[in-house]
Amino acid sequence: MDLKGIFPAIASPCDKADRFLEDAFAALAENLFNQGVHGLYVCGASGDAYSMSLDERKRAVEIAIEVSRSHNAKVIAHVGCTNTRDAIDLTEHAVAAGAHALSSMPPVNRDHAQLINYYSDIASAGQRPLLVYYIPSHSGHRFTTEEMSALLDIDGVVGFKISDWDLFFMSRVLRRHPETIVFNGNDEFLLPGLLYGATGGIGMNYNLFPRLFLGIYDAVNHKDIERAQELQNLFLLYADVFFKYGGIKPNFEALMRDRGQAPYVWRRPRPGQDEETNRKFLAEMRPRLEDIENALRDESFIEG
Repeated sequence: MDLKGIFPAIASPCDKADRFLEDAFAALAENLFNQGVHGLYVCGASGDAYSMSLDERKRAVEIAIEVSRSHNAKVIAHVGCTNTRDAIDLTEHAVAAGAHALSSMPPVNRDHAQLINYYSDIASAGQRPLLVYYIPSHSGHRFTTEEMSALLDIDGVVGFKISDWDLFFMSRVLRRHPETIVFNGNDEFLLPGLLYGATGGIGMNYNLFPRLFLGIYDAVNHKDIERAQELQNLFLLYADVFFKYGGIKPNFEALMRDRGQAPYVWRRPRPGQDEETNRKFLAEMRPRLEDIENALRDESFIEG
């Protein structure tokens, strides 16, 4: 399967009582597809999957696939769980629903032999292209290239998502496995990730302004690195404010709410920060968002 391009790690809107808002999720998916994304990454960490019920996660995958059909786009279903039983349950459902590919974060506090068994069981149950995950901040472990090679050798595993800044690690793996599909997971590193060999990106901020990341991706494909750098720099100015206020999750939720895309995206006990901090954050962020929106109005700037 040709898996590449810009895949928002779609948020999973919910209400104050944590109920999954199906209509808001469908509207967000439709909006993202209308702006040209190549697919959606459903029920990952940015989708707050581990705080959703299994039934809610299944429903999110169903809705994403239904919306994707009229756009000829792909859906990667994240089926990661803390146990293999639930991961296989989600895998079998995603396949039956029509997901194009599967992915899973590694369960924490497992040794490498356990991870081999975990991913092997998912691949066997799914019979779909499977992306494993390199995310040391979550797993607490940095794979060696040999450990990653062992995961990539599992029948059905076609690549990995890297949510880390170690692009040297990515390049070393690709030298050993040049056909491997790699998705960049750190939004602030999309451009260098693509230049180091990533075939696309999966990111949280793609929910907010997907065309910026599509622009970076298209510029790299057209070998217009100057344009790609300009677009990436716009995001870095945004990211500077985003990280300045510290709370990544409450900041993302505040922006989604401010832009009318979701009342909440995290379930209780949801992360939060005081109203004064939110006010200062939004006041400082809005000019950065205006800069991005102004750049996106210039089609030649985006599409070359």
